[in-house]
Amino acid sequence: METKNKPKNLIIHHSAVSNSKNSDQYRAIDNYHRGLGWGGIGYHYLIIPSGKIYGGRAEDKVGAHCYQKNMNYFSLGICLTGNFDIEKPTDKQIFALRDLMKGLTKKYSISKNNIWFHKDFAIKTCPGKNMDRGFIRNLVANK
Repeated sequence: METKNKPKNLIIHHSAVSNSKNSDQYRAIDNYHRGLGWGGIGYHYLIIPSGKIYGGRAEDKVGAHCYQKNMNYFSLGICLTGNFDIEKPTDKQIFALRDLMKGLTKKYSISKNNIWFHKDFAIKTCPGKNMDRGFIRNLVANK
């Protein structure tokens, strides 16, 4: 996997699989991405309903989560498991996402305006209709 420059963006995703259908999505996503020839999970982080954060790609490695506009080279990918077109993320996922984004935006001097949804770059609903960009961006602004 190639190394990349300092990330300038965070891109938020959902797994698009309901947590009620698969409780071990990390392994399923990792296997699926390996099957695509991506060398493992394409996200840098994965957040499950309990709020546990799993590491995926190292932060200094190019992700495989948003190839549009070469965003893999300029971003870190964060995926919350669930299908947020039909369900909502758990409170624990939101709190974990907030804490993770606060740490990453501080570490890399990323503006809240550089927190994106996958659908900003691709013709998808990702991270789902039940996720609000303004709310997610404001998570890092609130103390």
